[in-house]
Amino acid sequence: MKLLLYCTKANPYLRKLDNYFLDNHKDNYYWSKGQTTPFNFNGKIVAECDYEVEEIDCLINTFTGEIIDYSGHTELRDIDLFKRSCLDLESLKKYLGKKGGYAIHIKNLHIFDKPRELSDYYKIDSSITLREVLNRTKPVYIPINKAPQNMMYCHGKKTGERYILISIKPEWLCKILNGEKTIEVRKKVLKEMLK
Repeated sequence: MKLLLYCTKANPYLRKLDNYFLDNHKDNYYWSKGQTTPFNFNGKIVAECDYEVEEIDCLINTFTGEIIDYSGHTELRDIDLFKRSCLDLESLKKYLGKKGGYAIHIKNLHIFDKPRELSDYYKIDSSITLREVLNRTKPVYIPINKAPQNMMYCHGKKTGERYILISIKPEWLCKILNGEKTIEVRKKVLKEMLK
């Protein structure tokens, strides 16, 4: 199962010329004549990738009770976590606190030539009853029309292949697409991702 990377609609706007960059202007009125206007990727699925998930534990000073570091369960050390997630200790403290979280290692990133719409993927209709399924009076799968707050399962429209759709803020997705960030840190992940 692959991850689909969705760019949230929040500002700033994610665009691409040579590399991916962030832009606070909704309109591109300041682009010179003849120059290609960069496409806005917000609200689109821009890439897919393989992934591995690793638990992150917080290391606490036994005398003071203060968080002193975070580390993964395998070879992921605190310095690797900070560098590859583009976060520092203070940011992780603020986000994860003492509960720890998960490092999603992004691998084999494939950026789509043309960003995809949410409606290109389906989810299971949770309102459907067993009777409606058996009688086939209502479709089991419906197009996705709203992005998840964190992540959700979904299916490809043409292939039926199963994916995990993950919402990522533009500033973090920009770093992923430019190759600066290879770990996405989350408080929670879907259970199937831990297998």
